[in-house]
Amino acid sequence: MRVNSIKFVTLVACALFLSACNTASAPPTDATTDGSGSDPVAAPVNAASTGAPENAARAEPFVQNETAGGDNGRFEFTYSWPAAVSVIPALAARLDAERKAAYAKWRGEWDQAQGDSPPDCVPCRSRGYEKEWKVVADLPRWLSLSASVYSYTGRAHGGTVFDALVWDREGGKWVKPVDMFRSPGAIDEVTQAAFCRELDKMRERRRGTKVVRSGDPFNDCIAPVANSTVIVGSASGRAFDRIGFLVPAYNAGPYAEGPYDITVPVTPALLDAVRPEYRRAFQVP
Repeated sequence: MRVNSIKFVTLVACALFLSACNTASAPPTDATTDGSGSDPVAAPVNAASTGAPENAARAEPFVQNETAGGDNGRFEFTYSWPAAVSVIPALAARLDAERKAAYAKWRGEWDQAQGDSPPDCVPCRSRGYEKEWKVVADLPRWLSLSASVYSYTGRAHGGTVFDALVWDREGGKWVKPVDMFRSPGAIDEVTQAAFCRELDKMRERRRGTKVVRSGDPFNDCIAPVANSTVIVGSASGRAFDRIGFLVPAYNAGPYAEGPYDITVPVTPALLDAVRPEYRRAFQVP
């Protein structure tokens, strides 16, 4: 997405230290730990908040940032969401539960690796996880979010995948953007041609050479939904008028090219693919 979009940085291979793979500079933290393994508590959110604009001025973003270990193996964990989430208690609670589960999983894996891995294998004894939520579009009823999710499991380099959700302020519930449409196939049918045109333009800019179809997925037109995380955005600020596809490394090109962020406008054909209960949330630009 080109408006309020999440920005991506190509990840480089890890050598010995996990910190060499950290591609995001963390904002001031609201929750930190001393490396003891105890789980911090998210910054409290006003329980009376309804998500109205006046409450947004008082809300703050949340960040948990922890590092542990040293030269013989490191643990790094970061989880963050923007102020637009903090102002919605139910949404903040959902992400906080996810944060706690992720922290327990990755801290547990790192603790186990200290006993199971050879002392001289620093990558084997290192673990890292970073999930950063960002606003894609903030509409009167809908809040569209996307997240980059980086993980390192002790191998040559880490990897990044993506996540997304849309919060319905009126209904008090969330939905995956892809589930706002009749089916993944319905999305592919009406977006694949435009998706592949944009993908090839990006491939050619990164490679400096023309893309030639070869039977190799790194050169061919790929299925949009199966190879990406779907997000929905807005240029108008009134309704969703664009759809985005966050494609991880390896799905459309080699690791060194990094992920691809493909955006196409909502068309009448795509509008027809939207499920009836969400039709009013979309418009053709």
